[in-house]
Amino acid sequence: MISSLWIAKTGLDAQQTNMDVIANNLANVSTNG
Repeated sequence: MISSLWIAKTGLDAQQTNMDVIANNLANVSTNG
């Protein structure tokens, strides 16, 4: 039971990181460089 909750948590953490990266990329889409 605890391991399945841990798997769910780590999956959600990874998805949140992915969303943060996408949001950052969109925020900087018009930045030169």
